[in-house]
Amino acid sequence: MFIVIVSIILFVFAFIALGYDQRERRFRMNRRQFLAPLALLIMFFGMVAKVSANEVGIVYDPFRGGIQEASLPEGLHFKSPFQQVIHIRTTNRTAYLEVAGQTEDSIYAVFQITLVYRVESLNAGKFFKVTGNNDIAPDQLTSMAKEALQSATTQYDIYNILGSELETVRQDFVTRLETLLSTRYNISVVSASFDDIDAGSRIEEIIQNKAEAIQLIEIALQEKERASVEAETAIIRAENAAAVDIIEAEGAAEAQIILNSVSVNAIVNMFLGQFEEGEDTSTPEAYGYLSIQEITDVVIAQLYYDAWDGVLPEVITDGAGLIIQP
Repeated sequence: MFIVIVSIILFVFAFIALGYDQRERRFRMNRRQFLAPLALLIMFFGMVAKVSANEVGIVYDPFRGGIQEASLPEGLHFKSPFQQVIHIRTTNRTAYLEVAGQTEDSIYAVFQITLVYRVESLNAGKFFKVTGNNDIAPDQLTSMAKEALQSATTQYDIYNILGSELETVRQDFVTRLETLLSTRYNISVVSASFDDIDAGSRIEEIIQNKAEAIQLIEIALQEKERASVEAETAIIRAENAAAVDIIEAEGAAEAQIILNSVSVNAIVNMFLGQFEEGEDTSTPEAYGYLSIQEITDVVIAQLYYDAWDGVLPEVITDGAGLIIQP
């Protein structure tokens, strides 16, 4: 818009200035009023270069050694009529490649690769010097990808590439490709992915059979582990049952011993609990305390009542041989 406004102003100014006759002091129409402003506009447009968004301008100056290292940023720029501006995109570019690589075990596999790359603004001039274009040629890009892929895949066998080492191989390939494209073409790699790998039907069949065999081995190991756990569980259950029988057989005797021990401890604690610090425990009657025998009688009576089921005896004796049937 700015260029259009300036162009209109220049054209009107030139048209008026060239149509005014100084000698006759009046305005006259003539060819110069059209040809001269038109030539001026053409020259003006030739001295202005516009660099669009997401682009840089590479300047070719035949009087200053050809391609210039410095690039023009986005916007309007003035240049000499002899300079030429080449536009280079700085946005990401995508290439779909099909490259063959040889593995460590001499198997050729075809890799379907999606490559995303870009030309950095600071390297645009160097990039144009190498490629002579605003983008790298497909055969040049394929050649770089093949060189990087061969260097990576020869470190691994085909089974690892199609198995657990796939991501490792991809990262190795990306690192090598970044180095090649950066040093030779001043291109930055954004990302690269392996979309598909074709190693032939025979290799794929072997890999499938190998995977199925591994799966069967894992199933067998799981079954073996399950059987071992069940056997151990049966042994534990048998040991527990035997222990229960022993406990039941010894339970009554041990229970009685425990009961006696608890009762004795309770009697002793109750007896000693009557005394204050410093009092003589051998003479409880001197302090009005219960004797050890008296406390024993109380505890035994309490245990009797605690253990009684509430059923009265059917035969009662008075200790002198008299038996009463209630």
